[in-house]
Amino acid sequence: MHMERLVLGLVALGPDGRGSMAVYTSSLKYAATLLGDEVARRLIPVTTMEPGLGRIVLATLGEDRGLHTAPSIDLPWHHVLISEFSSESQYDRLIEMARREPRPLDRLACVAGSGLDFHGFKGRPWTALAGNVHLAVHLTPSRPIERFQIAFTILAALSVVDALDEVPGLRNRSKIKWVNDILVEGAKVAGILAYTQTRATTVTSAVLGIGLNVEATPPVEPTPFVPAVASLRDFLPGQEEDAQGSVFRGLLHAIDRNYRTLLTEGVPPLLERYRERCEGIGEEVTICSEDSDERLKVLATGRWAALGDHLELYLEGFPDPISRGRMISGRLEEEEVPGSSDLSERSGAPDGFGAQAYSGDRVFSGGIRLD
Repeated sequence: MHMERLVLGLVALGPDGRGSMAVYTSSLKYAATLLGDEVARRLIPVTTMEPGLGRIVLATLGEDRGLHTAPSIDLPWHHVLISEFSSESQYDRLIEMARREPRPLDRLACVAGSGLDFHGFKGRPWTALAGNVHLAVHLTPSRPIERFQIAFTILAALSVVDALDEVPGLRNRSKIKWVNDILVEGAKVAGILAYTQTRATTVTSAVLGIGLNVEATPPVEPTPFVPAVASLRDFLPGQEEDAQGSVFRGLLHAIDRNYRTLLTEGVPPLLERYRERCEGIGEEVTICSEDSDERLKVLATGRWAALGDHLELYLEGFPDPISRGRMISGRLEEEEVPGSSDLSERSGAPDGFGAQAYSGDRVFSGGIRLD
């Protein structure tokens, strides 16, 4: 299997038998970019790994040669994997780990500097360019979580917004576009994915995926749903030389804070903040079906009156809440939508948030039904 340049954060057992955070890498320069020179200077060759972790490493990364390790006291994560280049989606890898491993690793974070076969929601391609942050994390709550179908989508989106608020010049400039895009001044800079797996009422695994354009703007053709794409550098000329590393570290801290809030206080405080940062509430919007890639299929259009407790939309003059679809800013009448014609449809009662069975578990992806 193709050998990747990677950083692994694994649990090293200390004298007391308890796990401690450590960084593992085969790319010292990239480790220094993300974690700083102080951590990079402490890196030493890896000689042994805990047996259970070795299985995860081989299953996830293919090889474990050339690794270096150093302790890290600044990141609130048990395990971190950072690939300078990944040949496939690390988000997908973590989902496979969650499905197959009897004891998947908790607080495991993977970041890739660039890669191939990355994707967004519904498998839409995501261009993973060097200089940007492509992060996937795995959590094992091992407890019931109210409204878990939407909780981790909210958590991921808020964490990106929180991390951007810490970047000088970007405070309060980022917004959430329903349901999983992050915008700065109307241009998409990030997208998020969320996957949850349950057994009975217990959430056994949650995987978050975040793609954030930091230094490079991907060449993306504009669409009605994504009229503009940007990177953080577009809004930070001549500032923040260590943008990639500081944003990466900020994201890990933000996810940790919001995850702790979810576990201790539940969804309500996160949902309230999500509403506050949503783009377009109170404005005219058009909702199209999720498969409106080639031809738009209008579901509803009107003033966005409210966002419900399960991320459903309420439009003025529309009788039913909307829990699925893709949003366009502004009111578009059917005849104004290119290619709508006889494919246009109106939604009836909302489908809600459904499930797909897997190995006796219930599997959800971002609160959106898996068809």
